[in-house]
Amino acid sequence: MKRYKGLTSHLVFAIAAGAFGSSFQHGYNTGVTNIPQLLIQKFINDTYYERHQTAAGDNTVTFIFSILVSVFCVGGMAGALLTAFVAERFGRKGGLLLNNVFVILAAIFMGSSKAASSYEMLIIGRFFIGFNSGLNAGLAPMYLAEISPLHLRGAVGTIYQLVITISILVSQVLGLPQILGTEDRWPFLFAMTLVPSIFMLVTLPFCPESPKYILITQGRDVSAQKALTWLRGTIEVHDEMDEMRAEYEAMKLVPKVTLHEMWHNPVLRTPLFISVMVMLSQQLSGINAAIFFSTDIFLSAGLSDADALNATLGMGSINVVMTIVSLFLVEQAGRRTLHLCGLGGMMTMTILLTICLACQVSILCAKTRVSKLSCKELWFTAPCAKI
Repeated sequence: MKRYKGLTSHLVFAIAAGAFGSSFQHGYNTGVTNIPQLLIQKFINDTYYERHQTAAGDNTVTFIFSILVSVFCVGGMAGALLTAFVAERFGRKGGLLLNNVFVILAAIFMGSSKAASSYEMLIIGRFFIGFNSGLNAGLAPMYLAEISPLHLRGAVGTIYQLVITISILVSQVLGLPQILGTEDRWPFLFAMTLVPSIFMLVTLPFCPESPKYILITQGRDVSAQKALTWLRGTIEVHDEMDEMRAEYEAMKLVPKVTLHEMWHNPVLRTPLFISVMVMLSQQLSGINAAIFFSTDIFLSAGLSDADALNATLGMGSINVVMTIVSLFLVEQAGRRTLHLCGLGGMMTMTILLTICLACQVSILCAKTRVSKLSCKELWFTAPCAKI
């Protein structure tokens, strides 16, 4: 039987519907607090003064802003923990659509926070959008992988990360003073999260559920074949259906194990340990701090306001470019090699950055060199963290 080899318009449509509305939220809300940081801190200080008739100290403002930034990650962790339940209970497509409820709540809270003079609403909204991003981080790659043919799954899987880097750059561009980065318009910057949500709600309902989910989880053979036929643009999907049926039968024989059982089973412990360490090395590499606070870091290094904004945009642009480059390098050099090289480079540049930031307190004439090292470290970190 002739196997399906290429993309179809239906498959491209489903990939766009599943990826843009999910990964865009992840990246956009990671970088959205970066450039308008001073505006948000001023809003926090003004709100605090209205309530207490006294100005908040720098430590108080910094503490509240830090909560506002980090609660996005807390929400993401909570959402990620529920990924398996949502994926099995509502399906991949159903879970993605249902997840937009949290986007709507987040946009309402964040977009109206200034009018309500409530930075608490901004924090709550950030938690909701973090929860949405955490769920998306599990559901979207799962959906994209399961609707794609085997030989395209690697390439399609990278689309999620690519859209994240693009959306980070978009959030930085929209945060410029010439666009939405002003004292009056910055709430609209947060409300913009509705745009990709609306796109998903309009497009994804026309796409089928994952054929693998329909067959393996729901046991509906005919419906799975119809979904696969729609995606492949041909009725010649018998070989792929046979593969899924074989996987379905094999999964019946495999007992489900808990995390506790995985840890105590020597055969499963090693792959579990490797998976955890790879993810920890990425998350603890410093890339998130760079994306959240790059403008502030550049300012503390001695750059002017305009130069700091341009440096942040430059970092975001190189982030996108190097993500595209990594798509081609990963097959030639291998994932392990690139990951280790990236970690080694990030460690070296982070040490140099730390030394220079510490020295700028007592050696003011070194600010120019500190700025260059800050840019170099951040630009190097961004692409390496994607590998």
